[in-house]
Amino acid sequence: MNVLVLAPHPDDETLGCGGALCLHSSIGDRVAIVFLTSGELGLKHLTKEDAWKIREAEARAAAKMLGIQEVTFLRCRDWELNDDISRAVESLRPIVQRERPELIYVPHPEEWHPDHKATFQIAQELKVNAELRLYEVWTPIQEPDDVIDITPVWDRKIAALRCHASQLSTWPYERAIHGLNQFRGAMAGQCDFAEVFKNGNA
Repeated sequence: MNVLVLAPHPDDETLGCGGALCLHSSIGDRVAIVFLTSGELGLKHLTKEDAWKIREAEARAAAKMLGIQEVTFLRCRDWELNDDISRAVESLRPIVQRERPELIYVPHPEEWHPDHKATFQIAQELKVNAELRLYEVWTPIQEPDDVIDITPVWDRKIAALRCHASQLSTWPYERAIHGLNQFRGAMAGQCDFAEVFKNGNA
């Protein structure tokens, strides 16, 4: 299966669907990821170019840990992705033609972050004939459609998250995702750790 991940910023892919991506790679699926922004505002004390270098290097390291074969950075404006939707859609079209995804991971539209909302809109405007699987990052999904047991790949997910070292000093992501995925495992998956998703084609 060909899988495409749309991530608003580096680290969203690991937080939202890192376990599922590990499982895809472990069975031989081809996984490609597009980072719509490079998250430069996550390192506000640096120039945009210096922030890009750090966050993109972290994203590549995390992608390697997750088993992702292809990584692309569009470098749309962090926090202003809603104003770059047309540009993002046009940049994504040749990538979609090349990858021919059967499954696309996208943040769900109720996420509070505006870039996450814009990413969902971009996915809709692409009008790709593929399954849309919506993931949670900042805002938990209220009524999940799918639950995936990620217990066997939990250590890989955490190792990938630790690759985003520049962000972990500001945000306690490891504690947050441990709690969320453990909660999902206990309440929805009857396992130690789980990720949940919404069907985006409904």
